[in-house]
Amino acid sequence: VRCVVCVCSIHSAGGGIATAAMDAIRRIVSEIIFMCRSRGVQVSDTLGAFMARAIVLENAELFPLDKELNESDVQELIRLATERLLDRDSPSLETVKMQVAFDSARVLETEAFARSRADKDASEGVLVGEICAARLRPPDDVEALTNLYRKIFNFLVVRAGIAPGSNRAAEREIAAALESVFPRIGLKAFTGLSGDDKAAQLVELANIVLGIRLFNRHIGKGGVAMSDRPGEAANMAYGLLAQVGKELAAAHTLCEQYSGVIAHKYRGGAARPVRLQEELTNRRQYVALLTQTDEGLKQAAEHIDQLTHMLLQEMEAVQDLVGARTSVPKEQVYPRFDTLAKLWLSFDEEIVLLEARKATLAALHQFRDSYTPTLSPADVVASH
Repeated sequence: VRCVVCVCSIHSAGGGIATAAMDAIRRIVSEIIFMCRSRGVQVSDTLGAFMARAIVLENAELFPLDKELNESDVQELIRLATERLLDRDSPSLETVKMQVAFDSARVLETEAFARSRADKDASEGVLVGEICAARLRPPDDVEALTNLYRKIFNFLVVRAGIAPGSNRAAEREIAAALESVFPRIGLKAFTGLSGDDKAAQLVELANIVLGIRLFNRHIGKGGVAMSDRPGEAANMAYGLLAQVGKELAAAHTLCEQYSGVIAHKYRGGAARPVRLQEELTNRRQYVALLTQTDEGLKQAAEHIDQLTHMLLQEMEAVQDLVGARTSVPKEQVYPRFDTLAKLWLSFDEEIVLLEARKATLAALHQFRDSYTPTLSPADVVASH
């Protein structure tokens, strides 16, 4: 908002305007937050900034967009925004707070996904770095080769989500798959690769080992400590969908009741029911945000169903390829194991996103009953 940004003229002029403008905005928001906190009301930076902007837009005569605010204007803006934020039992204020909380939660969804990936990279990064930095002096250093192989094994254990030493049965599965895919004799050639090539091979190795364990789990001969991630993701998605669907139905019914009562009062010549209209606006906003959440959950559930179908198809393809044979050319089966692993890992990502959307829904739930409704059962009956 230009007039808010123009507060910078109070503090400086010339080349430092952009920086001063940001300082001025931060000052206004900080003072709004401080004034509210001193009255026992907690306000976020986002809500404080949103309300300052709303006050400016609603009061164009006080804060023209082409005017540079003076100190008196700034104090008036802070006062008006603070008064609005201190309103008690206000459906209109709760509508604003609901939108801000929802938008903030949606931003956190993206951040949660990025943070999950960063945490995983950090947990594996040290091991990958140690493996990629390994050098053999001399080339036939048996002890160094043994240590390197142990580090590769530990990397596979950590990447499988297992704390080293916590599940011996699962570690034996991983060790057997590692020896099958990447026997110790291949270490010398591995150490001669560049760091990037080593890192890429480690990821590919981890995927193939995971694919082998998934296939063994499918045929009932392994898969220790591997939970049903597709089932968990589907249960979470459809559980949230059922919950949101039930809430949407109730919210729609409530909006219809509000509309009926308001229309009835107008027909009866009563004074404009301002409070009821504010409550209806609030409930409609709640429905709109619930609907957005519902649509996102439906997309997630559909994607999970697609991933599950693709996983089962790929598993059947591997089973057809392997059959009753004791050996299969690795050029044929390893890419299949790699695909199995990538599909399986996609469910972990879906679960992270669903957890984030669950948090967004919890943020929205704060506004289910955030004001005292004045819609009476008697008015609802009379409106029919």
